[in-house]
Amino acid sequence: MTITKEGLHLLDTPLPSSSLLTLLSQHLPHSLPVLRRLQYAANFPDNGLGTTPYSHVLYASRFSVEECLATREGKADGKGEGKPERKHFAAAFVDLSRFPETQVWVYSSLEDYGVFDPEAGPGTGVSSADVFGSHSLPEEEARECDGYLLALLRRMKTIAQQMPVHLEGLGEGAMAETRQKNWMGAREYLCMNTPSPSITTSDSEPRPGPEQGPKVMIGSLAEIHRHRLFLSPNPTLGHTVKMHKTANIPDDIDWEVCQKWLFRTESLVFSPEKEALLEKTMAEEGLVWDSVRTPKDVRLVQSRTAIKRQEDTLLGLPSVAIRKITGGGERGEEGIGHGEEKGKEGEMVAWGFMALDGTLMTLHVEDQYRGKGLAKAVACKVMTDHIRDYGNDGWGAADVFVDNVRSQGVCKSIGGRVGWLLSWAVVDLATVGNAL
Repeated sequence: MTITKEGLHLLDTPLPSSSLLTLLSQHLPHSLPVLRRLQYAANFPDNGLGTTPYSHVLYASRFSVEECLATREGKADGKGEGKPERKHFAAAFVDLSRFPETQVWVYSSLEDYGVFDPEAGPGTGVSSADVFGSHSLPEEEARECDGYLLALLRRMKTIAQQMPVHLEGLGEGAMAETRQKNWMGAREYLCMNTPSPSITTSDSEPRPGPEQGPKVMIGSLAEIHRHRLFLSPNPTLGHTVKMHKTANIPDDIDWEVCQKWLFRTESLVFSPEKEALLEKTMAEEGLVWDSVRTPKDVRLVQSRTAIKRQEDTLLGLPSVAIRKITGGGERGEEGIGHGEEKGKEGEMVAWGFMALDGTLMTLHVEDQYRGKGLAKAVACKVMTDHIRDYGNDGWGAADVFVDNVRSQGVCKSIGGRVGWLLSWAVVDLATVGNAL
């Protein structure tokens, strides 16, 4: 679907075009979260995770994808000193049926020009009141980018309003029942069940009440967008777009911010000496490489994280695990599965996943096995083995809370660097203006 309104090109399609994937690839690394999510959708459209009947790929700009792509490649005539004119855009992946997991990823080309000081920000002791809303673009262009992101949110408002009560096409059996149950909870939590209540006073007109809706959960939201659109009044709207912290953030914490750690897979640091020591440790302790592959494995993973992860998601995502062999080669109660060798039974002692947006996710080592290099080994292996499931550009990433010093240490030790800050947010679409 193409919507042309007020000089804006807004695309809403079930799958990304090759042109959009190429355009986003030219804006790496800042486009990485949305690009990876779209690559996963394009590469695995039928596995129940890549796409569903409720998936939407959105694009907004004054220019078509092809026009932006041509300018980026230097094929279009530009303005000023022979340089091509900057053509800005915003893109998103939306699937509201995924709740309580992330429903939306967004990117705008403003992110390429954001100012980030790794010495500033939450957890560093350095003030960051203004820095995360700063950028190197003329303010007119920055506001243009804000407008594109706002257009995507307005389109999401239409998508949310059109979502059915009962979902279809999400598989069969227990998993489909779980998704439907989660969706009913989502409709309550995201205020999709009833119209927004109104408040009327003697000296005012009726206005939306405090529990407005609908709402959506946006993941990996760059701090520059949170500061410009959600913490500062938008000139077009005349007010801020309202947002809330996610349900997993404790009541005594106002907000939680993550660092986006970036890696080049060809430069991951895991020396031959460390690899030899790891092999020796694994042989002595009866450890083998494996993957997260059974419901029992998933229950263990879920018990070690406060973030809600669904069973079908964890079983479907690319993963790496280290397992302590038990059972002498006999099948366990849930079988070997996935063509694994006999003998790979027993409890996992370390694991990690590639998330739907290509980030290193849920990296964990059991307490008694820490200090042996397993976390670094799992992180390197899951990225080198599975980045190709998304694309071949060599970029890896991890989202790490600013107060998670241990995980930051792992990321730094294997060659990562902090690129920018981000967070998860529940956005109130009643405050984004008219639906598109």
